[in-house]
Amino acid sequence: MLMEVTCRCGWTTRGSKSEVIASIQAHGRSEHQQQITPAQVRAIWRTVANGTKAGHRNGG
Repeated sequence: MLMEVTCRCGWTTRGSKSEVIASIQAHGRSEHQQQITPAQVRAIWRTVANGTKAGHRNGG
């Protein structure tokens, strides 16, 4: 099962639960100077069909 989170800035990550938590925390620190908790990530992720993992900004 893959989870996915899209940041308000358009950046998207997809992967296992632990991968998504780590990616969002790193993105929050580096791009938005925010500390994101695992609970905050769990509140916004969604389940997606198995497919390609992502960790990029969509559309630019």
